[in-house]
Amino acid sequence: MPFYTTNDGVQINYHSYGQAGKQALVFINGYSASEVTWAFQIDFFVSAGYRVITYDHRSHGQSQEVDYGMTLHRLATDLEELMTFLQLEKPILVGHSMGAATIMAYEELFTDAKLTAIVTEDQAPTFMKAKDWMDGNTGKTLGELEHFIRDFPRTKLTNRQLTGQVKRVLGKGMLPFDFQKHQDLLQNVITQDWRKNLTRERVPHLFLAGGHSPIFPPEHAQAARKLQRNTLSEVSVFEDCGHILHVENIEAFNEKLLTFIEKIV
Repeated sequence: MPFYTTNDGVQINYHSYGQAGKQALVFINGYSASEVTWAFQIDFFVSAGYRVITYDHRSHGQSQEVDYGMTLHRLATDLEELMTFLQLEKPILVGHSMGAATIMAYEELFTDAKLTAIVTEDQAPTFMKAKDWMDGNTGKTLGELEHFIRDFPRTKLTNRQLTGQVKRVLGKGMLPFDFQKHQDLLQNVITQDWRKNLTRERVPHLFLAGGHSPIFPPEHAQAARKLQRNTLSEVSVFEDCGHILHVENIEAFNEKLLTFIEKIV
């Protein structure tokens, strides 16, 4: 099992599939998840001619369990170090939920100069209720966010019924996650506001949303797109999906992502 070591001494589990010289796609997990959630994207995109990178955040999956560096900006730095370690040139970053927020933090620290494109899956630029965000009709107050953190481990994130094969793969590959220990990471994620980041973004960005997401209303994707200036950027709402599109509707997710990528590379 391959690992690389971060500059603060954490062993990060990663896997690379496909030829090193191909356009790289880096798939980035959400909070509490591991790289196994991308199992149904690997063969599809390698067969399509791409290099696929999956990895586990620190204290997730097979990566080293630590009690430090559990912030989005540290996760973004881990991502930058992985890209440097693998000598990735102009990768496309695909992030689900907290993985999408990790990309936003990455851009804040390193800009998008070294990227070809960005894909964010069911992650609004802010959780917070604000008059200047979607007319103040969505989001949560600080008090409500406390309940969100408490209830998150019991939240049903999917809307579509997962297939037996998906359940077997996830059941076999997912490792326990210490929600209580790492509550501070979730708090760090949900108190950020990346709207100004989006106004500075220059690369194409595919905004994906679930029509029945328990986390965000799907309208967030179009609202976020309006902040972004690249003419090749797109929005796609998977009307019958919840929060985890890439396991709920694998075929549609893969085809949509491939179509977007082929348009820009």
